[in-house]
Parts: sequence; C-alpha cells; structure tokens
Amino acid sequence: ATLNDGKDTKVAVKVQRPSVLATVSKDLYVLRRAAEVFQGLVERFAPQQKTNYVALLNEWSIGFYTELDFANEARNQERLRTGLIEAGIKGITVPKVYKEMCTRRVLVSEWMDGIKLSECEKEEIAEITALAQEAFLTQLFGMGFFHADPHPGNILKLNQPTEEGYTVAIIDCGLMANVDKADQDHMISAVIHLANKDYASLVDDFIRLKILPTDCDRATIIPLMDKALSPYVKGGGAKKYEEELKKMYGMEESVSSQVGGFQAMTQDALTVLNDVPFSIPPYFAILGRAIVTLEGIALTGNEDYGIIMETYPFIARKLLSENRPEIQQALQEVLFSVGDSSSPGLKLNRLLALLNNASGTVGTKEGAAFVDLDAVPEDGLSLGDGLKLLLSDNAESVRKLLEEEVENIAWIFFRQIIRKGMTEASVALAPPRPPSLPFIGDLISLPKLQLDDIPLPFLLPGEETTSTPSVSVMTANQFTDLIAPKLTRDEEIYAISISDAAEEFLGPQVADFLRGDALLSTQSASLVLAAASTGLLGNKDLLGTQNAQNVIQAVSNLLKRLDSKTGGSVEDVLAKVTAKLSD
Repeated sequence: ATLNDGKDTKVAVKVQRPSVLATVSKDLYVLRRAAEVFQGLVERFAPQQKTNYVALLNEWSIGFYTELDFANEARNQERLRTGLIEAGIKGITVPKVYKEMCTRRVLVSEWMDGIKLSECEKEEIAEITALAQEAFLTQLFGMGFFHADPHPGNILKLNQPTEEGYTVAIIDCGLMANVDKADQDHMISAVIHLANKDYASLVDDFIRLKILPTDCDRATIIPLMDKALSPYVKGGGAKKYEEELKKMYGMEESVSSQVGGFQAMTQDALTVLNDVPFSIPPYFAILGRAIVTLEGIALTGNEDYGIIMETYPFIARKLLSENRPEIQQALQEVLFSVGDSSSPGLKLNRLLALLNNASGTVGTKEGAAFVDLDAVPEDGLSLGDGLKLLLSDNAESVRKLLEEEVENIAWIFFRQIIRKGMTEASVALAPPRPPSLPFIGDLISLPKLQLDDIPLPFLLPGEETTSTPSVSVMTANQFTDLIAPKLTRDEEIYAISISDAAEEFLGPQVADFLRGDALLSTQSASLVLAAASTGLLGNKDLLGTQNAQNVIQAVSNLLKRLDSKTGGSVEDVLAKVTAKLSD
C-alpha cells in the first residue's frame, strides 16, 4: 500500500484472516488433550524420562497465540530492529513499524523490495548466511531475544541496498522467544565444551540447562554423547551425519557388519531412552527449531557447513569482552586449563589462540572437526594486530582477568631474570686465575675465590615507618635469595610455558630475555633500548629531553656495531607495534 503522507511512502500491510483465532484454538485444544494422554503413558511406562510434553505444547501454544496478536508483533519487530542497530550489526535490518496504524489484526511496516532467500542462488545464500548467522547469534547471546521462525521465506535479499547500506531484511517477528542471562552463559559454555570435545564438562552444562538431572550416570552418558554429538560437530547436515554414524558403527562393508552395526546403534538408542533421564526445557524446543532452520539454510549454500565451528569465533569475542562472572569462569577454563595440574597458571598460547579465534581464524584438531584451544594458527594475527585487539574495548573481560595474573607472571620472571643475571655477573666479575705453566703447575697457589661467597655491602629499603635505606653486609647469594626467592617447580614449569609461547609469537630475543639467558649480552641490552626508544615502555615524553633520546640512540647504534645479530630488527618490530596501538 501507499501512505497518504505526501511522499507516496510504500508500506507492507499484513491483515489477519477472519476466524483464524477460533480455528487455531480448536486445533490446540485437540493437541493439548493428546499431549496429556501421551504424558500419562510416558510416566507409566518410561518414568525415567523427565520431559514435560504438556509444558512443551503450552510453550508452542503461547507462540501461536502471540503470532496472532499483530500489536505484539509490532512491538517485537521494533525491539528487534532497535537491538540489532544498537549492537552494530552490519548488512542486515528489520523493517520499521508504523505503530499508530497497527492493531491486533493489522500490521503496517516499512516496505522491503527484495526476493526470498529460498529463491536465491547457492552463492548468494552462502554470502547471506554469514550476515544472518551474526545477527542470530547477537540475538541469542547478546539480546536474549531471538527470532524463532527464521525460515527462508522470512529472510529477504534486497534488490537495492538501503540508505544505511543494508542488503538483507528479516521479516515476520510474530514468533519470538526470550533467553535469560543465566541460560545464555550456560549455552556459551556448552558451545565451548562441544567445540573442544570436552564432553565431561558438557554434562555439567546440560545439568545447568536442566536437560540432565544432577544425579545422572556420567559414565554412561559421556560415551553416548561422543557418538551422538561428534558427527554433528563435523557439519554437513543429516546426510553427512548418517555417513559418520555408519563409519562409527561399522555399517559400510558387508551385510553382516551392517546388521551388527545396526544392533549396536539400536542398543545405544535404547540406553538413551531407558537409562538417560533427559528432559527438554520448553524454550529449548523453540530454540532448537530456529537453529535447525538456520542450519538448513546455511547447508544450501555450503554443504559442509557446521554450525558449532562457525559459531566459535563469535563465542570467542564474547569471552574477550563480557565481564559477567559466569563468562569470566568460562574464560578461565579456556585460558588456565582448569583441572590440568601438570601445567598450572595462564597458558599464553591459549590466549594467543583465543585472540586469533575472535578474529575468525580457528586452529583445529581431529581432521578439522574440533577446536584446538592450544593451536595458534600460522596465518593468524600479527603481533601488532594481536596487541591492538587485546588493548581494545572488545577485550575488556580478558584484561580484567589477566590483571592479577600479569602481576604473578612479572614476579616469576623478575626472580628468574635476577637470579640468572646475578649468576652471570658473578662469573663475569670473578678475578682471573694466575696462569699455569706446563710441567710446573700454578705459579702461585691461591684459594679459589667465588664472588657470590664474599660478603658485600648491599643497600636495602628502610622500614615502613621510615624511607631511609639501610646497609646490610651479606653474600650475593643471600642478597639474591632475599630479593628474588628461588622458583618452585610449578613456577618453573609455568615460566617455561610462557617463554616458549613468547618465542613463538614475539621471537627468540624476547624469550631469551624472559628466561634470563645471556642477560648481560648486547642482544638483551639492545632489546631494552629498542623498547624504550619506540615508546613501548611508556610515552616518549617520559624519556625526558632530546639529549636523553640522543643518548639512547647512540648506545643502541653502538650495540648494533658490537653485535651484528640484532640488525635493528627488534626496534623495527616494536616501532610497527606501537604505531598500530596508536591507531
């Protein structure tokens, strides 16, 4: 239709058919009575099953009735449109609503000139899938308010981009659903564990989502999860799922193997029905329908599409940015490998991998089917881009989590560097031994002197009540133990893991410095001077006058001439990094 507003504005008018409310009510009444009968049969013959089928039907009934209320649909449509705009979603929009013209049976909204996704070519569907996926994940995990009926007829490819640059429109917001924050967090955790093939932790997620009871038999459930969910994570839809199941149960060869495989699969199915008391929460049925619908669309454009792996970069961005305690807990599991006593503390390679995951590059394992939390992709983020992401507003959560850990890391490496540095200094400053002549021996027989055994005066900080320092006489070893206590075995393992990751991402010079190796070498000195001169250690203005800059430059140049291995490469890298951060 056209509005009488003097601008000939085109609008879409949706009018409810007569008597549709009475027809739907009769159908739902019949289904409700049937659900009550079925529920009674389940409770009598399969009491271990906890799904409330009457509650499921009630949830569907609410959805049907709200779809018939166009005033409610107008509110849904406006809420979804505003939410996507506020979330900064690009390329996809929802038509605006003319509220003053809407009633319970009439909906007037912005006209969108385009074709249904079901009428698009395969390549077009693949392109639109990325936009629709980002919009749906934002609804589910960001807004907690999602479109529950995203079939191809409700997604339009616009013939011409809008003034704002939108190329896709979502219509028909009659059936929407809400997810509270707690369930959002549990689902985020479930995606992480499913993508990482951590089925033991996935059981805990299902318990929190009320799919499984707290007293469920984990030993029975975990192997069944592996068989049921692993083929699904690999992607490819129902056809590939069937192929993977046949491989798993050995049903691809002879007739006898097919019979045996079918029997094994049937036995597992009976185990699920008889021994696993799962239940389906009412809202979960609507969510599952929406996910299956979207996945079906995506498979049309890409027959190998796997929604779990495609979702993971979005989940990684949520982990980096969200500050809620539940998200922080999931982030700790990813970065600290909770429960792995062999390597305690922060896993730097996992932090680097997570930054790459958030940017869309995911390291995989087991034939590219599952996410490898420890893998840093070779074609991933550069040092500058990684630091830029880490220091941006999009990584507030991980920075908060790392605050205390950074202090711990700094304390460990300070002690390691000081202890190795003191050892190097003791060796370098020890007096030379007199020469020894052939057949004669030492010209002068002197006791062997070790610098770290000689008592020396050391300046120590004063007490809390006074700022006056005090002088104490002790050996270098005693002084080192006082200011840099020896690392424990766990701390040594932690330091090695951080150093190895630093070598992979930052280069061998940084790793050698962290390990305390060649601390007094020209490479280490050049590294520190390069960091100072590029401003990585702070604002350049803090370096003082131009004279200070000249001194740093002169010493740096001297070190380059003394040691050609540095070649100025460290300074060049740091300069590029700080330039990116200033953007």
